Amino acid sequence: MEIKSREQLIEGLEKKFSTLVIWIENQPIEKFEAQVRREKWSTGQHLAHLIKSTRPVNLALRLPKFILKWRFGINNREEKTYEALVEKYKQKLAAGGTAPSPFIPPKISANEKKALIAQFNRELAKLKKVVRKWDEKHLSTYIIPHPLLGRITMRELLFFTIYHTEHHLQIIQRDYS
Repeated sequence: MEIKSREQLIEGLEKKFSTLVIWIENQPIEKFEAQVRREKWSTGQHLAHLIKSTRPVNLALRLPKFILKWRFGINNREEKTYEALVEKYKQKLAAGGTAPSPFIPPKISANEKKALIAQFNRELAKLKKVVRKWDEKHLSTYIIPHPLLGRITMRELLFFTIYHTEHHLQIIQRDYS
């Protein structure tokens, strides 16, 4: 998947978020809270995790640029492509990388399904709105720390958000189909 421009980022976000939502909406309600194994997350927990991990992306993109520059600096390296960032993330996971505790979801019940889907869709709407306010140059200039990937550009953060959503969809499709 080639993603470069701001519009391609927005399209990628829309596609991955909507594919996940459609899959979850079509999943039987009893599977939403079921866990294939005790140490594995349920579909609901995957969705809650994605909400928890998308919120800080929205927050980061809303920060004033002077705060980003003052707090984290600016990018001084070649920006990774979507494919390169995905590969780095896969390597971090293979090396034992896991979600930090603030991103680990609580137990989720089936009666939370509609509310969580609505919340996830709201996060997407906010994300699309804020991304549209960023110009191409600034997406590659400003950086933010990521728990597994280190300091990444805002564009790379959006690459991560797109792939991270796909990654969790693949897991729930594998475990709950």
